[in-house]
This record gives sequence, C-alpha cells and structure tokens, in this order.
Amino acid sequence: MANSPSAPLAALPPSDASLVEHLRSLVGLTGPSGSEEDVIRAVAQAASALADQVDVDAFGNVIAIRRAGAAEARSLLIAAHMDEVGFRVRQIDAGGFLRLEKIGGTDDRILPAQRVWIRTQDDRLLGVIGTKSAHLLSDTDRQRVVPYAELYVDIGASSAQQVAEMGVRVGDPVGFVGELAELGRGTGRYTGHAIDDRAGCAVLLALLEQYRQVAPPVTLIVAFTVQEEVGLRGAQAVSRARQADVALALDMTAADDTPETGRGHLKLGSGPAIKVMDFSTLAHPAVRRGLAAAALSADLSVQHELLKGIGTDAGALQQSGQGIPTGAVSVANRYTHSPVEVVDLRDLQDTLTLLTAFVTGLPELDLRFVRLDHP
Repeated sequence: MANSPSAPLAALPPSDASLVEHLRSLVGLTGPSGSEEDVIRAVAQAASALADQVDVDAFGNVIAIRRAGAAEARSLLIAAHMDEVGFRVRQIDAGGFLRLEKIGGTDDRILPAQRVWIRTQDDRLLGVIGTKSAHLLSDTDRQRVVPYAELYVDIGASSAQQVAEMGVRVGDPVGFVGELAELGRGTGRYTGHAIDDRAGCAVLLALLEQYRQVAPPVTLIVAFTVQEEVGLRGAQAVSRARQADVALALDMTAADDTPETGRGHLKLGSGPAIKVMDFSTLAHPAVRRGLAAAALSADLSVQHELLKGIGTDAGALQQSGQGIPTGAVSVANRYTHSPVEVVDLRDLQDTLTLLTAFVTGLPELDLRFVRLDHP
C-alpha cells in the first residue's frame, strides 16, 4: 500500500509529528528567492501564535521575538531561510513554450523531464521541463548535458496568447514540484523539494513551541530569512537591523554518504553538525564550545562540518554591529538543490534538542574569543 501523506504521523511522538507537519506544509509551497510570498505568509501565521512579536520587514524576512523572563537576559539571533532555488520565466515563445532564467544554484543535468510549478499572480500552474524523446536522440544527444538556456517548460499551451490567457507573465517564479513523503516504510527519512531550508524553518517553529508556556532563559530573535540562495541578502538586512549577543544559522548541508561520493564526512542519521567552516564563515570558537557543551549535556551525537563549497546566513549575521559571536548548526541533506532532497527526521529532532540545550546554557556561556590573563 502506498504511503498516504498522514500515514507516518500516527506512530510518531507529538514533537516529531509537529516537526513533520510544519515541514510538510512548508515544502508544499513555491518560493524561489525573491518570490517567497506564500512561504512568508505561512511562517508568519505559524509564528504569530508562538512569539511575543512577529514582524515582516521590507525585505520579506519574518522576525519572531520570544522575550526572556528577565529584562537583562542575553539575546540569541537564530536564522533559517525560507527561499528555495528555482527559476523565473525569461521568455514566452510564439508556440507557447516558456524559457527560464535560473535563481540560485541548480544542476543542469537534473533539469530535463522535471515537473515544475509556475506561480502566477492568481494561481499555480503545472508544467514540465521538456526533453527530447528517447526515440529521437542522436549519439551526440546521449553524451551532452543540455544547458538550461536551451530548455523550455511545456504548460500545454499552443500559443503565446494561450499562455497569456492562463495568466503567465515574464518574470513569474517557477519552482520544482515535490511534496513531502517518507521513503520506504518506517525509515524516518523524508524526501521533497526545498527541504533546504524549509526543514530549518520547521525546527525553529518547533523551538518556539518549546517556549509557548514558559519564557526562555534568553530572548530569542528568530529570523526566517529570504534570498539566502542568491547571496545571504535577507540575512544581511537582518544583521543591520537587529542586535543580539550571539547569532546562529540553522541550515542544511550536503551529505556525502551515498555510493557516488563514498566519503562519509556528513551522514544522514548521525546527528546535527556543528559548523567549523565554510566559504562564508569561520565559526566563533566560543559558540562552537557552547554547542559542543550543549550536545554533551543532552547526550547527543554530533558531526563537525568543514565544507568550503557551501555558505549560510551565518556569514552575514557575524557582521552585525561591530561583529558578534556567530556559529551554525547544519543538518545533513542528500541530493541538495534538487526536487528529491532527503533528510532524516532523527537529525531534525536532535537538532531541536541541541538548540534547546544551547539556549539553556547560553546565560552562563563565556563568549570571549580568547581569554587574556592580566597581572
């Protein structure tokens, strides 16, 4: 029997079921960078019941604040991004086919024969990225990766006029189709599009739920950011407008535990990863120590991430004000920037536990970069 969307939830603990439900609702939306409106609405609505204050800034970032019980308490700014890689409609051909412009980093190899959503002003339309039928391929075709500029989207139209009548315009956002579903049966591993970083957003909503009835020991400034995939732009706006004592980014990272990689540096099911470095940031040593101590106090297994080919909102947040101690927590994710990303629910739950333990220990954490001995 095929999995129904709700079938895996009955056997899950309430906290896990909440995580999956948040993730399912967010993954079902289409929101490439710069076109995150639907995701913004969903996140703002979910956060409004969990925070003391929720604002949407001019950039589109959703900022949810849950205040500590004590006015003098420290503050933690923690961010996860709402946007996804995708496309915009670049051109509408006379024959009714759509040409695309990329938004963020997608791999041309995987694009042909994908289903996509075209989000118009009033609707969301299904299309497919066309591919030459196997019977018509030449030997040259079989050895060539088709550049995205040559690809087209078929929405069933036979003319540009019919495309216009459907409400499609140049500039409309286009994203992969990919609802959340469990792989196999009882694996706890879920696939979908935009798990990067809607899974991080789901974890932060679950973190706010931890403090629904009791004030946190530090003030939480939870930023659900936009335009991360095109240069950490939303987080840059947040860093200029919001001051905090500590900052964290929560994002996905590229798992390399599949047969074609074979390295196993970052594995699904092996726990959250404490970031050491990537191309956007070198994690602050005090924050790394705090995360390691939190993992120890919660008896969690963690991984350590050193990956030059990735960047997160931490790279922008660390430059807030005169600079603040900043780190990041990553979750291993297979097949990143594709419609079939895969994440392990246990890693998400352990990430929530790690963040909760970090928040608990933050009031006493020594945030100095280095201790100086004085006579």
